[in-house]
Amino acid sequence: MSRVELQNLSFKQGMGLQVTGAPKPNPDRFAINVGESDSNIALHINPRFQGSGPGVIVLNAMKDGFWGTEVIDERNFPFRQGEEFEVSITFANDKFYISLHNGQMLEFPNRLEQPQYSKIWFTGDVRITGIYVK
Repeated sequence: MSRVELQNLSFKQGMGLQVTGAPKPNPDRFAINVGESDSNIALHINPRFQGSGPGVIVLNAMKDGFWGTEVIDERNFPFRQGEEFEVSITFANDKFYISLHNGQMLEFPNRLEQPQYSKIWFTGDVRITGIYVK
């Protein structure tokens, strides 16, 4: 499993993050994470491929090493092996707004309730080609 990590950031409320990449061949899953550490993740976006069937997107947060309740989105899974994708995240006061390349919009609450996060990282079966924080 590969890992790409950006540290010592100041990803604050009102800012946006744009990520481009492509799932690797025969992907199982990958994750886009925003938080402070591996045990304090404010936003975990986890596209999961389901073999020959449509995949799902799982959203979650981890506080002090414990996962919260998963939010599962099964609508129109937009990720395809080897095809480039774009995910845009806007950090509002109390939630994250996630825009996918197929026009789909997701929302997830800022469960850790912090006004900024210092780390963004990516794991799993994905090749990240661009990261833009604004």
